[in-house]
Amino acid sequence: MPFFDTHTHSEFSPDSKATVEGLVLRARECCAGGIAITDHLDLDAPRNPGLFEFSIAEQQRKIEEKARQVFPGGECKVLKGIEIGLQPESISHSRDFISGFSFDQITASIHFVDGEDPYYGNYYEGKDFRHSYGRALELIYQTAREFGDFDIIGHFDYVARYAPYKVRDIRYSDFPDELDAILRFLAQEGKALEINTKTYDMHGDHLQTLDTNILKRFKELGGEFVTLGSDSHSADRLMDKFGKFAAVCIECGFPYLTYFEKRKPQLYRP
Repeated sequence: MPFFDTHTHSEFSPDSKATVEGLVLRARECCAGGIAITDHLDLDAPRNPGLFEFSIAEQQRKIEEKARQVFPGGECKVLKGIEIGLQPESISHSRDFISGFSFDQITASIHFVDGEDPYYGNYYEGKDFRHSYGRALELIYQTAREFGDFDIIGHFDYVARYAPYKVRDIRYSDFPDELDAILRFLAQEGKALEINTKTYDMHGDHLQTLDTNILKRFKELGGEFVTLGSDSHSADRLMDKFGKFAAVCIECGFPYLTYFEKRKPQLYRP
């Protein structure tokens, strides 16, 4: 069964080198089962409040247009998505911004923690890894519960990507309570946990790893849905490392992977 990449970025994301057309053409080259184009909507971004806003109507028009041109027979699903960056102060704004639009998939992610983007490094100053990572995980749970209207939690371990510590992975043994809160909520609400393969690239001198105990615990708590997302900001990264992480999912008790169409989970066997 061809893979579904549920996390990609096009020209509607300011940090993306890819275009809608380039992603769709690359999906054809890869014989993908489908892709979801999930551009950034991070309202009230701390350094530039309007940077991560875009026209949803224009994005969806272009997705539909390129899908028809490249896959006139519907051979590959090109799905309309969005990645909403959650902050406590922007939840109402985000909810209003997307009202009136229909999506196949909504991914909820944390990019900013207490007004700081970990990417720039300032967030970690004066904190140890337990404080930095634990606070981000608490915020994922808090904002996910409050926002509610999403299908997938994206890159739950983003906060560790650019960290300066010796401990550069989110391990279940370090944060069992914080992770259990997130995983139990996802399981109870029928939402998906994303394995974001971009996270497991080299970042500086460290190759971040996925703690499989987190996946196994999600299964124990009744979790059903796991997605694979490349988080590609260039078309050549589409479905990067999917074979490797599909095998990890199977080993952890998830024989099926998930994508969303019209906000409904669809299972497929990798």
